[in-house]
Parts: sequence; structure tokens; C-alpha cells
Amino acid sequence: MSGSWRVLEFAPESFGAELFALCRDVPLLDHLLCRLDELHNPILAEDRVLRNHQRDLAMQGWFEIRLPQAGVALRSVHSVMLEDKTVFFSVQGRPDIVLAGARVGFTHPLCSVVLPRHRVVVHVQGGHWNVDAAAAERAVALLAARGADGAEPLAPVLVTGDVNYAHHVWNQLGALEAVLARCARVTVLATHQPIAPLTAIFDNHSGLAVTAVVPRDLPNLDPRRVLPFAAGGKVVSRTVRDRIRRVADQRASRGVREFLARTQSVPLIWLSVRLRDRTATNMLDALIAIGEALLREDNAGLVIDGFSRPNDYATNRGYDRAANERTIAQEQAFAHALVAQLAARLGASVAERIFMGIGCDLLDSIHLAAHCRAYFAHHGTLQHKIGYFTKVPGLVHSNPAILATDRAGTHLHVIEDPGVVEYIDTTLVADAPGPTGQPMQPFNNYRFTDIPRLVAVLRDFLARQEIR
Repeated sequence: MSGSWRVLEFAPESFGAELFALCRDVPLLDHLLCRLDELHNPILAEDRVLRNHQRDLAMQGWFEIRLPQAGVALRSVHSVMLEDKTVFFSVQGRPDIVLAGARVGFTHPLCSVVLPRHRVVVHVQGGHWNVDAAAAERAVALLAARGADGAEPLAPVLVTGDVNYAHHVWNQLGALEAVLARCARVTVLATHQPIAPLTAIFDNHSGLAVTAVVPRDLPNLDPRRVLPFAAGGKVVSRTVRDRIRRVADQRASRGVREFLARTQSVPLIWLSVRLRDRTATNMLDALIAIGEALLREDNAGLVIDGFSRPNDYATNRGYDRAANERTIAQEQAFAHALVAQLAARLGASVAERIFMGIGCDLLDSIHLAAHCRAYFAHHGTLQHKIGYFTKVPGLVHSNPAILATDRAGTHLHVIEDPGVVEYIDTTLVADAPGPTGQPMQPFNNYRFTDIPRLVAVLRDFLARQEIR
């Protein structure tokens, strides 16, 4: 069949006419789609750490999708991977079917069926973060150009890495740990190692071999020689967190160690800074009031956190340096203004109890987080930096839409033993107006409506955690 590629959406309760016709033309397609839909969302605890097909790929170089109602199984053979780690598997004896895995945030399930002869991609459970037609066409062409036939590939290669450290620890490192527990030797290609070198995190596994790879080189991996695959989970495991903390403790910089030694007699409170979006427009006023109360009334110390440089930042060109350095410069200017205001109110010596962590190495941020007694942080990645790597209790703020719908779901449900986390009441925030006065879109900027009350709420939270 010629013509452009098309994308269809599958739902078990409704087959459109076009998909119904395809199911009549492609043997077992209806059984396969229903089975992938059943397998998409991990239910069993072990599936939330490492999916069965990923385990089988690591251990034996292939997996099977069993179709119980048809009494058959489809077995994978070769794979190709694109720059974003979307992976496509050929199927033994079925050149008319290619299985695609994507969606790192959903543990990288098999979420699309590609039909090369019909030039169709069928999405399972929606199109969000799923495979598009252009990616499917590229993958089919790569498999055809390499001439991959039924011969077994030489070796499975686990491809991992993410520019976002939260996704790296949440969706990838637990899965890698599970693979290492099952395999004596594991070959890894890492596009990014933002937290720490993988060989340092898993230093007790002598069979782990890690090679840095540029994402643009992933499509060049020859499916006749290697079997690239991704492994994903949805759990920040206690053991992975402890491994990372150990590396952070070993590698903390001199400046961080000196600050912690200087402030060991006072409780440290972590305050986050975010400027580009999903932040309070009166953040400076709020942090001045909070900082003054904590430094004056509670004799606390402050860690001012914001954008951290990934641990492999100096050697990995796969980060958007221009954007990152711009963000760091803006946040550091904000932090300097904050400290200047606090010094003007409380005296210059107060700076001895403040650490400006914006722009420091991520391992230093993790080490500092572990020594804090509590935090006041933005919802999202900034909260995850202290919430994923420690059990430090914290109070979180965000815009009205998130406060009304999320309520710490992305924290409590993904960590094996989370610390206490509470969200501020929705009455303490309001949507910020846009440039022409209209309310901004949901999930964006906001403003604190009552800063004195906000300070009181935070101090009450600290008292309930017995932080003095």
C-alpha cells in the first residue's frame, strides 16, 4: 500500500470502521491490541520496577507477547532505537507487524503497533508521549535498510539516561538496578548521567559496563549486531536512594562541607527558587518574609536551591547549555537580592547561615538536602530534588489548578518510603494575571494572597515536625 502514514487510536470498547477493517486484514491484530492494552498500566508491584518484556530482553535477548484467547505468542527478534529512546521490535515470522515502546513516564510500555504494509500506526491508550507516524516510518526504513532477518542479535544493550534527574531516578535507575540483580553482565549505553556516574551508583556490580553515547547515534546501532532496549519503572526505590546518597556523601564539595560544619547547631530549612514558569509572581516578597522569620525567630539556617548543574554537565554536550546558564544566572541574581534584603534587615552576619546552592553540582544539592530538617518548595522537579532523595518533611506550593487536583500524588505514590509532604491551602494562592490583565492559563504562574498567613502556616508545619 502506498501513500502517507496514518495514526489510528485503539480503545477496547470501540473499533472504528478503519481499524475494524485492518483487524480483518492483519491476523491476530485484534488480539494483540487488546493484550497490549491490558499490559499497558503496571499493576503488580514488580511491574512498577521492571516490565516483564524488559526483563526478558535483558536476560535472553527476546520477549514474547502471549495472546491467550488465540493460543499463540508473538516473539520479538531485532530492534532499532531513535534519538528519544523510542524502540521498535520486529516480530518473528510477521514482517507485517512491528511493536513500539515509548513513554518513559509510563515505564516504557509497548504502546503502539506499526503495520508497515498498511503504513499505519495504531496507538494503545492514547497518543500522549506515543509514537508518531514519522518515527514509525523511520524505524521501518532502518530495519529494512539493515536487512535484519531472522538471525539472532548478538547482545542486548540497555539504553538509559535523561536530562531530567527526576525522571532518571524515578523511571530508569530502579529498572537498571532490577536488571543488574538478574544479570551477571550488563552493557549500558548512557545518553546522560545527571545524578552521578552509573558505575559509582552501582559500584558493587563488577559486570556493569557503561559507555556514553550521543542520542543522535542511537539510530545507527546495527540490529544485526546489538539489541537496544529501554527499561523503565515508576518507583524511587529505597536502595537506589541510599546508593545515591552514599555517592553524594563521598563527593560533596569543600564549600558544602564547610557550610554544614558551620551550621551544624542550627536547623537548616530548604527554600526553592523558580522564575521561568509555574511560580509565584511575588516569590521574592514571600521568601524575604519567610527567611526573616526563620532566621530571626527560629535561629535557623537556609539553603536556597534552584537549578542544579547535572553531574555530567562538564563532559556531556547533550544539555541545552545556553538555556541552563541563562536560568542559573537569573536565579542567582534573585537569590543575591534575597540575601541582600535579609542582611539589611538582620545584619550582614546572617549570610553565614545561608547557602546559595543555585548552579551547584546536583550531588552537592542532594548532600545539602539530606542535612536539612524541612523544606518549602515548588511543586514538581524542585520538590523531587529533596523529596525523592531524602525523607525530609516539606511544605509545597503551586498554582490553584495543581493544588486542587494533584495534592502530592507525584511524590507519595512513587517512593517506597516517602517523607511527610503537605501542600498549602488553595486559599493562599490565586492565578496571576497575564500581560493584558486576563488570568493566565491553568497550571502556570500564581501569587500568594496572604504572605503573613503563609509564614504562619510554614512555621506551624515546622512546629508539628518538632523542628526548633
